[in-house]
Order: sequence, then C-alpha cells, then structure tokens
Amino acid sequence: MKAFFFSLALVCSVTAVQAQGTPAEKAPASNKLERQFENLKSSSNTWQGYKVVKITTLENFWKNVQQTVAEKDNKLQNFEAEADKKLEAARADVAAQEKELQVIKQNMQQREQEIQQSMHDITHISVLGIDLPKQFYVLLTGGIIAALLIALGVMAVQHKSSKSVALEKRKAYDEIETELNEHKKNARERELKVKRDLQTELNRVEELKQQIALLKKHPQL
Repeated sequence: MKAFFFSLALVCSVTAVQAQGTPAEKAPASNKLERQFENLKSSSNTWQGYKVVKITTLENFWKNVQQTVAEKDNKLQNFEAEADKKLEAARADVAAQEKELQVIKQNMQQREQEIQQSMHDITHISVLGIDLPKQFYVLLTGGIIAALLIALGVMAVQHKSSKSVALEKRKAYDEIETELNEHKKNARERELKVKRDLQTELNRVEELKQQIALLKKHPQL
C-alpha cells in the first residue's frame, strides 16, 4: 500500500514537472502515464476497497515514471541549453544592432556636422582669414564702396577747386611776370638813358678839362 501511495506521489510530481513544459509537450506524456495508471488500477485486484498491485507491474510503472521524468529533464535541459543559445544569439544580435546604431549615430552626427558646415559656408565668408557673416560682409563692402565713392567725389571737388586755384595762380603769375618784364624793360631803358646822360656829362667834363689845360698853356688867351 505504501508503494501504491508512493507511486501516486511520483505521478503527481511528474505531473507538476510536466506543467513547467510547453503545452505541446505536456499532453502526450500526461496521457501516457494516465493510461498506464488506469491500466494499473484496472489490472489490479480489489480487496476490501484496496487495490493490490503486483510488484513487477508497479516496478514497470515506476520505470516508466523515471523514464518520463528523465525525458522531461533531458527536454528541460535541452530547452534550457537552447534557450541559453537563443539568449546568447539575441545578446549578440543586440550587441551588433547597438554597434550598428552607434555607427548610424556617428554617421548622423557627421552628416549633421557636414550640414552645419555647409550652412555655415553658405552664410559666412572668409576674408583675410577672418570668418564673417555674408550679410555683414555685404554691408561692410557696401559701406566701403560708399565711403570710396564719397572720398572720390570729395577728391574730384578738391581737384576741380585746386585746378581753379592753380589757374588763378597761373594767371596771377603771368600777370606778375608781364609786369616784371615791363618793369625790367623800363629799368633797362632808364639805365641806358642814364648811361647816355652820364656819357654826355663825361664828354663835357673832358672838354672842360681840355679847355682848362689850354688856358693854362696860353694864359694871354
């Protein structure tokens, strides 16, 4: 009787182990043991409400139970090994995907930097090694051109004024030169006249000297 109740406990433990497996694996083994158990009861003799089971039959049933438990253990171990393999493969797949994601992120960052550099190149310009916004460069260039045009206009006005002043000074110089030449001409004429008058006076003085000398030689005259 103890062996019978022990077999029932084993059947219950086997059923609990089978409950941990998949539904596809649980049904056949449970049905097989259940049929064996039903055969065991039906083939056993009844005595005062108890079933008398042959030891050989019970041993065979116990062997079947052990075999079923061993098969379930093997299947469970295989399932665990397969699950570990799948887990490792999943981890490797996740690691590969993480690497790919990292590469994609790096590519995206690189493209973002390239886009930012392109936008910067579009909106900026390098002048003498100085990075300037194009709008500021246009305003600066326009200001410089306007300043140059104003300076050119001022220079043109100054040049015109200077030319006018130069013409006036040239005219005044020509007038002064004309007056100077006229003055030199008059001075030369006065000099010549003075020289002629002086020569005339010198001639008269010489004549007077000659007359005085003649009177000294001939006082009676």
